[in-house]
Amino acid sequence: MNTYPFVIIISILLIIMWAYAAISKLLELKAFKQALATQVFPVWIGKILVWVLPVVELAIVGLLLFQKTQILGMYASFGMMLLFTLYVGGAVFNIYERYPCACGGLFAKLGWKKHFRVNIFFTLISIIGIVLLESGR
Repeated sequence: MNTYPFVIIISILLIIMWAYAAISKLLELKAFKQALATQVFPVWIGKILVWVLPVVELAIVGLLLFQKTQILGMYASFGMMLLFTLYVGGAVFNIYERYPCACGGLFAKLGWKKHFRVNIFFTLISIIGIVLLESGR
């Protein structure tokens, strides 16, 4: 069975999600900086992440756009989504001393539990994309 159409669908979903995440951060940079300043990690990390996150997210979009780099894009998507999912899971399961605020865009409006479910979905489709691409090698 040709699984590549599924890889294309997964790639499109991930491209839309990463592009939206990066662009919304950049378009609302002031709000994104303020959101990062209220997170559970030190402020200096937020000052780095304000630029690193959108750049990495756009780099993942670039990797997913081309068949030669798609597998790297899938692994990068999985890694980033796993980190984001663990972080959001910390908010859902009250692991942090204080409640961090969501970082803008649609995700800020979802609430932590829905955000967690969305993150799990994108983490899983990244894994599926990896499995499909690796099995096709």
